[in-house]
Amino acid sequence: MRAVCSREGFRARVRAVVAAIPRGKVLTYGDVAALAGRPRSARQVGWIAHASTDNLPWHRVVNRFGGLASGYTGGPAGQARALRQEGVRVHRDLTVDLIRYRWRPSGAELARLLGRLRAAGRRKSTAGGPGPPPSPR
Repeated sequence: MRAVCSREGFRARVRAVVAAIPRGKVLTYGDVAALAGRPRSARQVGWIAHASTDNLPWHRVVNRFGGLASGYTGGPAGQARALRQEGVRVHRDLTVDLIRYRWRPSGAELARLLGRLRAAGRRKSTAGGPGPPPSPR
């Protein structure tokens, strides 16, 4: 039971990270995993994206080389179209320049994101039954 709650908490944190990516910026699957608290779970982020039915901006998530996803609706061309609509230049080889377009949250943005991640984790852990007791603060 605890593993399920943990998995759901990670999914909620991944969704919170993806929702926070600003227009015209991208993150890699690894970046999303790290911000969601599991730096070695890039593949899990990919599976979450692939199975997602929500309206999150998944087109803003690319691979570690800046490559577009074949599993995106419409394939890499569909993802390229969505990114171009936001002003992201997509190269002919269907990659984006990570140095130029990778989102690097400022201190204030990171603080807001961490607050959302904590809230997402709390919502999911309490929804599945009794989770661990809250930390004393």
